[in-house]
Amino acid sequence: MWKNSLDTLKPAPTFVLQMNNLLLDLAQAYTDTTNTIVFLTGKAGTGKTTFLRQLRQETKKKLVIVAPTGMAAINAGGMTIHSLFQLPFGPLLPCSEGPELHYNPEKHELLQNMELLVMDEISMVRPDVLDQLDTILRSLRGNNHAFGGVQLLMIGDLAQLSPIIRDEEWTLLRSYYATPYFFSSLVMRRSAFVRIELEKVYRQSDPVFVDILNGIRDQSLTAAQLAQLNTRFVPGFLSTEGFITLTTHNRIAQQINTELLEALTGELVEYKAILRGEFPADGYPTEVSLLLKIGAQVMFVKNDSSAEKRYYNGKIGTVTSLEADTVHVLTPEGREIAVQALEWSNVKYEMAGEQVAESNAGSFAQIPLRLAWAITIHKSQGLTFEKAIIDVSGAFAHGQAYVALSRCRSLEGLVLRSPVSMQYIIGDLQVKKFNEEAVKHRPDDTTLAQHQLAYRHYLLSELFNFSGLRENSSKLESVLPGMEMDILAVAAKMNPATYDDERIRKAADYFYQKLEAIIAKLHEQLPGLIGTSKELAGRADKLLRWLMTRIVLLDNFRSEPFTTEKMLALRRQAKPPLVHSYLKALNATPNEALLEKLLEWRDRTAQQEGILAGMLFSEQTLAAIAAKLPASLKNLSGIKGVGPEKTSRYGAAILTLVREYERKSSGSADQASLF
Repeated sequence: MWKNSLDTLKPAPTFVLQMNNLLLDLAQAYTDTTNTIVFLTGKAGTGKTTFLRQLRQETKKKLVIVAPTGMAAINAGGMTIHSLFQLPFGPLLPCSEGPELHYNPEKHELLQNMELLVMDEISMVRPDVLDQLDTILRSLRGNNHAFGGVQLLMIGDLAQLSPIIRDEEWTLLRSYYATPYFFSSLVMRRSAFVRIELEKVYRQSDPVFVDILNGIRDQSLTAAQLAQLNTRFVPGFLSTEGFITLTTHNRIAQQINTELLEALTGELVEYKAILRGEFPADGYPTEVSLLLKIGAQVMFVKNDSSAEKRYYNGKIGTVTSLEADTVHVLTPEGREIAVQALEWSNVKYEMAGEQVAESNAGSFAQIPLRLAWAITIHKSQGLTFEKAIIDVSGAFAHGQAYVALSRCRSLEGLVLRSPVSMQYIIGDLQVKKFNEEAVKHRPDDTTLAQHQLAYRHYLLSELFNFSGLRENSSKLESVLPGMEMDILAVAAKMNPATYDDERIRKAADYFYQKLEAIIAKLHEQLPGLIGTSKELAGRADKLLRWLMTRIVLLDNFRSEPFTTEKMLALRRQAKPPLVHSYLKALNATPNEALLEKLLEWRDRTAQQEGILAGMLFSEQTLAAIAAKLPASLKNLSGIKGVGPEKTSRYGAAILTLVREYERKSSGSADQASLF
């Protein structure tokens, strides 16, 4: 376990993982106790995906997950990079002035508050995309740290699939970047980062096969290793049950699957997917119209969520019977599984109070199977096969041969369609050079302690960062006594990293008193502001929320020493008690009793459907319903966060609760009028 020598801060308990080792502990310590940029890499099958899954469940940071493609985002349980940041497609040229931002208030709040941005499949991310994110976050958060102070965790393997850049796009980008990979971005070249490489392979156990894969990955394959690999070439091999063909082009995979399906006798049965809301087309896990026959070879495209764990993503089987809503599949172990439709969610993120919550932007429901006589190498990434026929004779890009061969669990389960020659093992010398130079970015307990100290200094600077005061005080400057001279000017001259405990305490006390005076003045003038303009009232309310949150932080360090642990604990509170009680008195939630009923209903319904409550309805959406008391399904559908789809599914239940609340409220009012 990596121990923090600063502030007695310790990382959360070590992940309970089969591949638990010191490197995973180190990766966890970095994400828990620093905001250093981390590149988590490793050979295929070393546990990167498992680490991400556990991090998503365990982290206390405000986490957002993104990936470069729809399929990668769905697999990672996050959003695409372009969707979250609303980026245009095509080259994004570096620009010193920063992009023109047009985020709605909800997206603006999310990007301002997130603490940890995880980027999966980083090998496919272009450098201009990374630079654009850095520019956006620094501008939006008023913070000149890399990515505006958001910690970036990049997960992936540069030996696998590379960025897709058309020739005309690279013509524009090559003036700024040495390579099309993320590590050539301007932000990576000027920022400190660590590279943690997971070393133990869990997919393969045969040392001979592991050495061959390592030789391909590191572009150091010997003639003897290539000869050993080519012993798996079987001329005229006829595919038998359980073998899946991995090929370079989608048209080849489709042709194989179509021809073998047509060759089967029996009735063709169609299963249609049900799409709701927003779901990226490039993220569909299987066909919208899935055509099957008895005898078809299929692959599961989702892990079994039941306790039995009957199947996993990538498991091969054979269709034995077909019903209207059920497909029966026989696995290689002789077990027959009745398979029914499952749902994939397209996640979107939003702020729920002070926390980042996941909600459901859309869903894709379908039988979790696809035809599996053949699959493209691209779609096989992340999967494991017991028996596979590999054809890399058409390899055209860096990493394709490695991805295909590393899907196999053993050399014995691998059959080559044609001999492998060195020309098909396409590597990139720039990747090799980066990996060789990256040894200087390998962290240890000493560098961890240094980065933890840097994080302490960062959090301390954030405590005395009052850019939010300026941002939230637009058109309210007249009621902010001494803001420029007494607060912003003083804070600009500070270097908190050099402060001892006593100076931190005095600074916290000074700014506490200044902000307290502003709150008193603002509260005094609030009735007049509310009467003047709804816009000013909204601005005043937002400013008060910022002021109250900051004053609670400062108040804690007027009497107690500043520690990283204490600062993080305060930031993780959904709403500090002082803020909560003040705001409740200032602006009580309309129809709070109805809101409580709606929250209870939401939690019950989410539990029944096996999804997160926030993915059904956010608390803000239910609060809007409680405040507006919709009189019809049409009114309900128009409330932000509801929409036609959720209205059709849940509208009747919601309106029943609203009517019941109105009836009881009306009864109480009638009784009160008698006295």
